Amino acid sequence: MKRKILFAFIGALLLHILYFAAQLLIGLIQTYFYKPQFAPDPVVLQSEVAFGLVNQGSAIYLLGSYIGVALLLFAILSLKKKGVNNID
Repeated sequence: MKRKILFAFIGALLLHILYFAAQLLIGLIQTYFYKPQFAPDPVVLQSEVAFGLVNQGSAIYLLGSYIGVALLLFAILSLKKKGVNNID
C-alpha cells in the first residue's frame, strides 16, 4: 500500500516535470523561429515574444493538480491485479 502511494506521488511529480519541460521547449522553439511581421507604414512596432505558458491561477491549482494526478495514479495502481510475484 505504501509502495503504491509512493509510486503515485513520484509518477505525478514526473508528469508535472514533463508537462513544464514541454511548455519550456515549445516556448524555446517559438522564440527561435520567431519572425516579426513588419507593417508597410512607418509605425513604431513592438516586438513581444511569448515564452511558454503564463498560468494566471493561484499556486493552489498547481498543488491541487499534483494531488489529483497522484490520487488518479494511486487508483490506477490499486486496480492492478495482484500477481504471483506481487509482494505488498
